[in-house]
Amino acid sequence: MILSIISIVVNILFIVVLKLDLYTDKIPMPDGDVRTWRGSPADRLDAASKSGLFYLQIFLAAVSVITSILIICGVKNNVVKIIQIASLIASAVLFIVIMVIAQTTHPKY
Repeated sequence: MILSIISIVVNILFIVVLKLDLYTDKIPMPDGDVRTWRGSPADRLDAASKSGLFYLQIFLAAVSVITSILIICGVKNNVVKIIQIASLIASAVLFIVIMVIAQTTHPKY
């Protein structure tokens, strides 16, 4: 039961952090000015044509949250518990991978 609540909270936090403006991008413009704006990891993935990773994160978070809700509602099936744990681990690993890729990717606009 505690794992289910933690899973729901953690997956919501993963999606919120991926949409926060964490990075500052600076791009030189043809007229010599430098344009600066803030962007989120999801924006960086989208600019680098890797937005599929963000959609995969949303899918894994949804699976984890749905299985957590099923467990909270009283489903006692072991398969549901295994799917919940696997999707929580996969979601956490993918979150770390996305943050690393977003940090090291410098998109060209």
